[in-house]
Amino acid sequence: MHEQMPPYQLKAAYWLPPDALVLLEENAAVRAFGSRQGLLWVDITAHDTRAAAMLLRQTFHFHPLAVEDALSPYERPALQRHEDVLFLTAHAVQQQNGEEVYTEVGFFLGKHFLVTVHTEPVPLIEHWFGRWTSQPEKVGRTSAHLLHLLLDAIVDEYFPLGDTLEEKSDDLEDAIFAGSSDVQVADILRVKRRLLEMRQHITPLRDILNALLRRDMELIPDEVVPYLQDVYDHTLRIAELADLNRDILAGVLDAYLSVVSNRLNEVMRILTVISTVLMSAALIAGIYGMNFDYMPELQWKAGYPFAGAMMLLVAVVELYIFKRKGWL
Repeated sequence: MHEQMPPYQLKAAYWLPPDALVLLEENAAVRAFGSRQGLLWVDITAHDTRAAAMLLRQTFHFHPLAVEDALSPYERPALQRHEDVLFLTAHAVQQQNGEEVYTEVGFFLGKHFLVTVHTEPVPLIEHWFGRWTSQPEKVGRTSAHLLHLLLDAIVDEYFPLGDTLEEKSDDLEDAIFAGSSDVQVADILRVKRRLLEMRQHITPLRDILNALLRRDMELIPDEVVPYLQDVYDHTLRIAELADLNRDILAGVLDAYLSVVSNRLNEVMRILTVISTVLMSAALIAGIYGMNFDYMPELQWKAGYPFAGAMMLLVAVVELYIFKRKGWL
């Protein structure tokens, strides 16, 4: 039988300077959380959202609304404050098989603790959790420092994605203006959709950071504010990059449709010329194909070559006229 996956995975580390940082089990982490001393970081990967919600509500006593938003992927990220706990969310991005996968990360920030919650593993959180447990004094001295560290890492993950989508937009633009026939509407719309998704995930975080900077937050020390301002500036750059490339793709799409329309016009013009020539030849053939008894050329031995010569002459004259007018 397969071993059943636990409802959630909990990792916790506790640091009380000048003592060394220690890793804690769940029960020890709960006791450290209640002591309100030192600095505690608890990271929860929720496989069963109901069990994780019960843990957050009943054990850590977080507000039910904040817990619901932390575990629901459909809620718009927002900044909330419930008594002495600050709650916010951010979307971490990962590349999997050439596509972006966004994972919501909830942050419960207190003076002496930081609790991170997510439903899927987030490599950057695992990376920084490991670094903090090895060098806590250098990585993060307070919960606000840890919050900045993780938000900065999440935002930095958007820059490679933005560069990739910008490169794809430039390639599509160059291909369209080079007259390539390999580009399809679906290619343009696919990149445009990815840019829209990136913007939809980065702009709520931009608004949250803006609120953190504009409100009087005693949980955010003055020394951390400039660092959060830097992260906020990065979110502005990413949002502007997404908007710029979406505008470029809109122009690329218009150019593509114009190219397709021009190609269709070329085809229709050629077909119209061919149809006109054939109609003229058909007119002559129709005249000599009428079933009348008294037609002068019916008994003429040169009638057939004469009709063919007339068809050829009319076709040549029409082609010459079309060429002079620039229709060919």
